[in-house]
Amino acid sequence: MAPLPKAESSTVRAIYRAYEAAAESWDSLGISVGEANGPCDRQIWYSFRWCSPLEKHHGRQLRLFETGNIEEDRLVADLERIGVDVYGQQDRIRLIQGHVRGKCDGKAMGVVEAPKTEHLLEFKSSNAKGMKLIVKDGCKVAKPLHFGQCQLGMHAFGLSRCLYLVSCKDDDTLYAERIEYDAEFCLRLLARLERIINSPEPPARISEKDDWFECNFCRHKPICKEAAWPRVTCRSCLHSTPEMSGDGHWSCSRWAKPISFDEQKEACPTHLHIPALVPGDQIDVDEEAETITYRMPDGRMWVDGASQEEAA
Repeated sequence: MAPLPKAESSTVRAIYRAYEAAAESWDSLGISVGEANGPCDRQIWYSFRWCSPLEKHHGRQLRLFETGNIEEDRLVADLERIGVDVYGQQDRIRLIQGHVRGKCDGKAMGVVEAPKTEHLLEFKSSNAKGMKLIVKDGCKVAKPLHFGQCQLGMHAFGLSRCLYLVSCKDDDTLYAERIEYDAEFCLRLLARLERIINSPEPPARISEKDDWFECNFCRHKPICKEAAWPRVTCRSCLHSTPEMSGDGHWSCSRWAKPISFDEQKEACPTHLHIPALVPGDQIDVDEEAETITYRMPDGRMWVDGASQEEAA
């Protein structure tokens, strides 16, 4: 018989709960540069359209995120200790009319390998297993999300080099890599992201197999492959459109107006699901009544846009 696990300390549990109580969950205004080079177009689209519930993190995870922020400050101090001039921390990244967004960890002059070249700074931390892969294969192969983030940051600020600096959480080993700006990679990635942003329906899945490796870790799997319902927000409504002007602006064709961030989260009584997000078959549309009828998997009819009384 396997030994019973030791009970978690009440003190530790209280600390974790305090982190959870203080945590805030929020929707991203656009596609994060840290997720932009993900392998699945549909995963990016679902995040952009706020389809899944907001993630709630355990206290241990929240504490780990805070540790990452502390480590960033330490890496800045390490660079300054060897004479590197660090500036521009948290400068905003805005691409594709503000629909691709992020902040940089900083910029630097005086990097030892090329002191006269301005560098973007990208700081990360990793466990020993991940660090071994980064050292072996480099950022582009081992951490494609990090590579995409570095490339988009360089593109946004017109820089030709990025200093990718990683610390190992297990033994404090440091890894540094100077990444060169790849214009072709960036232009292809930006074209892909613009296509995803402008897609009125979910793009193709990375795989139709239910047990595909990447899908097992995707928070959108319930909606994508398990017939879950999306959140009701303006972004899951067929009336909404991400505009290609301004800073991440959206508009509503139903009300012929721009929709603010707060309005997008609330949705309105005339919300109609993007048909591809409904786990049923569309069989009818009534434009005058502003309803769409679906046949659900159990055979019943469901009318999107109808009040409960009308549906009855």
